[in-house]
Amino acid sequence: MTRFQINKLQRSSAWSLFRMRDSIKMDPVYQRQGDIWTLDKRRLLIDTMINGFDVPKLYLHKFATPLIEGDSSFEYAMIDGKQRTEAIFDFIENRFALDADFVYLHDDEVDLRRLTYQELASRFPDIKQDFDSFNLDVITIDTDDIELIEDLFSRLNEAMPLNAAEKRNARPGPLPQLVRELVQHRFFTQKIPFTNKRYRHFDIIAKMLLMVGREHVADTKKAYLDNFFERHSDSARADVEHLKTGVATVLDAMGRIFVDDDPLLRSVGMISLYFLMFETAVGKEIAHRIARARLLEFEDSRQRNRRAAEDDIARANYNLLEFDRFAQSPNDGIAMRFRLAVLDQELFGGALGFSDERVLSDEAD
Repeated sequence: MTRFQINKLQRSSAWSLFRMRDSIKMDPVYQRQGDIWTLDKRRLLIDTMINGFDVPKLYLHKFATPLIEGDSSFEYAMIDGKQRTEAIFDFIENRFALDADFVYLHDDEVDLRRLTYQELASRFPDIKQDFDSFNLDVITIDTDDIELIEDLFSRLNEAMPLNAAEKRNARPGPLPQLVRELVQHRFFTQKIPFTNKRYRHFDIIAKMLLMVGREHVADTKKAYLDNFFERHSDSARADVEHLKTGVATVLDAMGRIFVDDDPLLRSVGMISLYFLMFETAVGKEIAHRIARARLLEFEDSRQRNRRAAEDDIARANYNLLEFDRFAQSPNDGIAMRFRLAVLDQELFGGALGFSDERVLSDEAD
C-alpha cells in the first residue's frame, strides 16, 4: 500500500520556518506555478501577521529520505504557499520594510511605519518576538507518490483557472478529438485508479500521442505538448490518424496486463514509463514477456531498497535509488531514459534496448 500521511508540523512559528529554510526545496517540478507577489502583497502578509490575523495553510512534501542535490540536502519540498513563505523569509532578511501606511492595531500610538525586521527588533523587541512566534498552519504530506500530491491539490483548488489540459482540449485541429476518442479506451475507463477530473486523462493521452509521434524518448513537458498541438492545429484528420492507432495498439497491450483500478497506475510518471516500455515491447514482439506479477516485484524491490538506504545507503541499489529520485522529474527526457533503462534491465535483461552501460551505474550490485 502506498504511504500517504498528512500531519501538522509541530514547530511551525515564523522563526522556526525561517530556521529550516535550507531544508526546503522551494521549486520542485510538481509545484503549481503561481503569480510572483508584488511588494504590496508581501507587505500585506507581514501586516497580517504582526496584527494577528489568520494566514492560509502552507503545504510541504516530506521526503522519506533527504533529497540530495549537489551540496544541498532537502527534507521537504514546497507544494503550496511558496510566495507567502518567501515573503516571510525576505522580511526577516531585511529585503523590504513595512508599508508607509502600516497601522499597529493593538496600540495606535506605536509607529511601525517603514521599519525593517532589524529595526523592529531594535526598537520594538516585544513586537518582533510576537512576529517570530506567529503560529503558521504548516501541513506536511508524507508520501513517495507524487500523483497523490497532485490529486490532493486538485481537490483543494476547485476554483482554479483552466489548466493546460483543459486549454489544449479547446484548441483547433484534430488532436483534441483524438484525445476525446482515446479516453473511451478501457485502459482509461477501467484500469486507471483515478478519474478524468480536470482532464487528467486528457493530459496523459496528449503525452502518449506525442511519444508515439517521436522516434526517441524526449521531454513531455507542457511547452512541448502545447507546441505539438499548435503544430497540428491546421492538420487534416488523416495526417494524425496513425498517432491514434499507435496509442490504441499500446493501450490494448497494457489493458491485458493491468487490473481494474490498478494501484500500479497511481502515478502519471509511471504510466508514461509503462507506455514507453509497452510500445517498444510491442514493436519487438516481446510484450508477452511482461507480467503484472513481475511489475509488482519491481515495486516491492524499490520499497525494500528505500528501507535499506535508511539503514545504510552504501548497501542499497544505487540504480533503484536514482530511479526513485528521478520520479521528481516525470516529464524530463533524461530522467525518463534513465528510469526506462532500469526497468529494461530489471524486467527484460536489456532486451528492449534502453539499458545502456553509460547510463546505469556499476554500483547497482
